[in-house]
Amino acid sequence: MKTIKCSQIGGGDCPFEVTAETAEEAKAKFGEHAKEAHAEMMAKATPESMQEWNVMFDKVWESTEALAN
Repeated sequence: MKTIKCSQIGGGDCPFEVTAETAEEAKAKFGEHAKEAHAEMMAKATPESMQEWNVMFDKVWESTEALAN
C-alpha cells in the first residue's frame, strides 16, 4: 500500500489523498476525485496533457515508499 496526495501530482494545495495497492487503483480513485474537485482543470485536459500526467504519476508512484504493515 502507498499513499499519495493530490498536491504531489498536480492538484495544487489540495489535501485529498489516496491509499492504494496498485498505481492503477490509485489512478482510478484520483480520476473520480478530479471529476468533482478539479472539474475545471479536467475540462481543459488534452490527450497529451493526460499522457504527461500519467508519466509524472508513475514516477511519483515508483518513488513513494510503501506503507509499513
